[in-house]
Amino acid sequence: MDVSTVATIIGLFLPWKEVIERLQATNTQSLHLVVTSYWYLLESLVVTNDEVVDKAAQGVVFFKRHARQLLKAMFSLHDLHWIVAIRNPHTRMLKHATDVERAHAYCLVRAKVAKLMEIAQIDNNEEVLSPATISSTLSPRKKLKSYTTQFHDDTDLGERNSNMTIAKRARRELEIYLQLKLTNCKCLNDDIDNPLLFWKEQEHVLPNMPRLAKQIFSIPTSSAAVEREFSSAGIV
Repeated sequence: MDVSTVATIIGLFLPWKEVIERLQATNTQSLHLVVTSYWYLLESLVVTNDEVVDKAAQGVVFFKRHARQLLKAMFSLHDLHWIVAIRNPHTRMLKHATDVERAHAYCLVRAKVAKLMEIAQIDNNEEVLSPATISSTLSPRKKLKSYTTQFHDDTDLGERNSNMTIAKRARRELEIYLQLKLTNCKCLNDDIDNPLLFWKEQEHVLPNMPRLAKQIFSIPTSSAAVEREFSSAGIV
């Protein structure tokens, strides 16, 4: 392997250095860059047509192909990575993802938003119910239920319709977000890479998705231990 080939291979590590430095930054959000950083590294390892026909570049070709295979084998994108990538307004369309990956990611976001809506609905119901109302609904003696009741049909269609409504509202809120014209967003015209500024600006348009953004953007990319703590707490 000649000196020029070695220099070329060393140059291939520059994207890795750039990615590592950005993702390990502790003074700014970085989790939303995991998916795009993965794509960036894969693109940097694509073998060009010129390299294929150049006999002097065969060492580079060999290195790129094996490094790309190794990256795919060792790196696995977590559901959280897809969710937060969509929460980044610059990558919400996931244009480099496959159709399956994109559909899966959108499904994850809708489920998270629906969950937030359910929690908010429960909180609102608890505020509405007064102690007198609660006491009047309690029976003097608790009746034992048959184990078969879990298989009974719903007697109150209101609850089922409510769940359907929440799912539709979550879908609608995601659709509104995907159709937003980013040119109208003041914070995105700056060079500051902070999606939280965008979500603060959109709180009046998208009532639930900014709450999800506040939760997930607080998770650092470089700390798996911290991510597990957030997960065990039910945040992710």
